[in-house]
Amino acid sequence: MQIKTYTANSMKDILSQIKSELGSDAVILSKREIADKTFGLTARPLIEVTAAVDFDAGTCDYRLTRPGASSGMPEPALPAFSVPPAEHLAHDITELKDMVKELIAHSGMKLHENNPLRKKLLSRGIRPNLVDVLLTKLGAGAKESAVRSLLGKLVRAEEPTASRVWVFAGTTGVGKTTTIAKIAAGGVLNHRRKVGLITLDTYRIGAVDQGRIYAKILNIPFMSVSSVSEFRAALGKMGSLDLVLVDTVGRSALCRDYIPHLRGYLDGIDPCTFLLMPVATRDSEMDAVTRTFSGLDIHRMIFTKADEAIHAGSVITHNLIHRIPVSYVTTGQRVPEDIEKASSSTIVHRCLGERT
Repeated sequence: MQIKTYTANSMKDILSQIKSELGSDAVILSKREIADKTFGLTARPLIEVTAAVDFDAGTCDYRLTRPGASSGMPEPALPAFSVPPAEHLAHDITELKDMVKELIAHSGMKLHENNPLRKKLLSRGIRPNLVDVLLTKLGAGAKESAVRSLLGKLVRAEEPTASRVWVFAGTTGVGKTTTIAKIAAGGVLNHRRKVGLITLDTYRIGAVDQGRIYAKILNIPFMSVSSVSEFRAALGKMGSLDLVLVDTVGRSALCRDYIPHLRGYLDGIDPCTFLLMPVATRDSEMDAVTRTFSGLDIHRMIFTKADEAIHAGSVITHNLIHRIPVSYVTTGQRVPEDIEKASSSTIVHRCLGERT
């Protein structure tokens, strides 16, 4: 299964992209209007659509017979969305919504609604339209073991990239500095790596002191910088180290001018850039933060403060929608203990709990 998000000025353009990239068997998971920040208050809203396609469709009958094309009922399966010809798009959004509702009604999407597993998945915080797609793919009698197996194949968890410079970005208070300390301690104490710390966060009271204290305890170099030239000089001085960890300033997702400013520090360095996100964050806020920080070319996710979350389904939702691999999950304040390397199986286990 592949899941992608498209943004354009019109539904016609988005449908064309979906058909071109995912084919006519794609499923529309969500659709909404978003503000176009490029032209300020005078801009027209953009349309954002998330779609998915099941690449196993060639071996199973997931195609949907269009209403009227056959007198027989289609087999319950993943609802396919066939992109209509351009001449049929005159009524645009209203007609499209009616069509999607009709396709879903005829595709067997409702057959799993009485499955108690649906309620459990929703209670774990997985987005409803993703739950519906997963259960529809597996059939009306889907068992939890089948859901776990499918999610284990879909969830992306990967090691950091090979870069020796790791940059940690995120909004205020997500736990960047503590996470960096955990990774630095693990590198020094467990893997005997030569590690250095650089902080760009000269705004937050105590941030520099906190980084300096961690560096002193681990007996590793630490530098605080406030300009691009100072940053490049610091990287040069740490050129012999195995790993350089860079702490950035936390900013609100609404502060869009910050991303170009930070990108100026990173241009030409080719770091592994992590986006940090607390597990107990609403889906809409995760989406907004990810879109804002995507200007940095995010390579990996680190989900923080898992111990403070009632449920962790937001991690699966974010991963399936945005497809950014997860490298670490932090589980508390202890340094260096409360951090674990992520894998698809550990993420599924954390989100769904013990097997029943």
